[in-house]
Amino acid sequence: MSDVPDLGVGENDYTVPAIEILSGRGFVTGKSGSGKSNTASVVAEELLDAGLPLLVIDTDGEYYGLKESYELLHVGGDDRCDARVGPDHADRLARLALEEHVPIVLDVSGYAEADKARETVAAVVGALFDREREARTPFLLVAEEVHEYVPQRGNPGEAGEALLRVAKRGRKRGLGLLGVSQRPAAVDKEFVTQCDWLVFHRLTWENDTRVVGSILGDGAAEEVTGLEAGEALVRTDWTESVERVRFRRKRTFDAGATPSLDGVERPDLRSVDSDLVAELRGPGEGDRSRPDRSDPGASDTGEGSEDDGSHEVAGLRAELKRKRERIVELEARVAELEGRTADDPGDERGAERAPATDGGRTRTAVGDGRGDAVSDGDPAWEAGALVAYLLGSAWRRTVRGVRRLAGTPAGRPDPGAADGGTDPGEGIRDEPGSESVSAE
Repeated sequence: MSDVPDLGVGENDYTVPAIEILSGRGFVTGKSGSGKSNTASVVAEELLDAGLPLLVIDTDGEYYGLKESYELLHVGGDDRCDARVGPDHADRLARLALEEHVPIVLDVSGYAEADKARETVAAVVGALFDREREARTPFLLVAEEVHEYVPQRGNPGEAGEALLRVAKRGRKRGLGLLGVSQRPAAVDKEFVTQCDWLVFHRLTWENDTRVVGSILGDGAAEEVTGLEAGEALVRTDWTESVERVRFRRKRTFDAGATPSLDGVERPDLRSVDSDLVAELRGPGEGDRSRPDRSDPGASDTGEGSEDDGSHEVAGLRAELKRKRERIVELEARVAELEGRTADDPGDERGAERAPATDGGRTRTAVGDGRGDAVSDGDPAWEAGALVAYLLGSAWRRTVRGVRRLAGTPAGRPDPGAADGGTDPGEGIRDEPGSESVSAE
């Protein structure tokens, strides 16, 4: 680690020691727009440039922009990520991070349930702490919006307890922690006082400036209110002094920038090794990874590679075959119910009759041989027809998916149909409200 250069995080050749950042405890704070997230991203860029490992707990989905320049594993709770993960993936993620030295962004912004996000964070941080006892690899854990996990008031929960354990005992194992927050007054003072490097960007609320004053002095509390974007007051244990520093701008895509009317031109993102993604999936898990946006041929159904597409086509065709068989069963059941109704001498609906009107509405005759009649009042027939129609709709969607992946033009027979039959979409009406299913 001694041959690793210092990290050039600021303008005017301002640097910080890599080992102090990797295994130390840091805190970056500042109000919205002051540059705090940019500073955290700059630290991440410098570590990645040096080939040093880290894991980012990304609360707002801002760090995927690092993939513009770096190959890292982006995991989380939705399909924007390379792979979906939960608490059960914690040990695998920790192993990849500490033993395989894979940079990871854990994006918790996509979890539908906040409890699931917190459980995942707690499990991953706990797994990192446990594995670091053996690995003893200098490693940085970045926690955005750290006040949500270690609040000044309230119960920190399992995730907060795990982060506090890293803050207190992680350095001995080589596990560093960088917390990022807009409100220093909202963060547990037990965490802040454990930090050996602090970065204060612009703050204006009295409660927040009071925290600055208690650590850096009254003069700093006044100075911090007038800092420009990107400027910060920096206090480190290795210099034991307070410096006013202007941090450089991040080089990668700023996914956390405030939206504007001009729109955003998103960059091409680097793809992570597919073997890493596959390692996070257990048996039976499908391809839930995000398509490679840099590949113009990639679709939303897979990674865009030929092998992935073939597996997806095979899966869709198998599903298509199951739906076809189910529809045949339902059509046979409908025919059986119609036959029973027709054989009932007390039910005049089974006989051939002319159309009748009911309050101005015409009821189509049953038994006219068209196969698309609506039986007015027979619940068994109507239920069967409804189920068949719904399955038919799902069938059509599956057919379109197969055609899209296999390149089969719409309207032509599917050469890869599971049983070699006719076009699976033939005989199924596409018009909204159609209740007929061909009984071929």
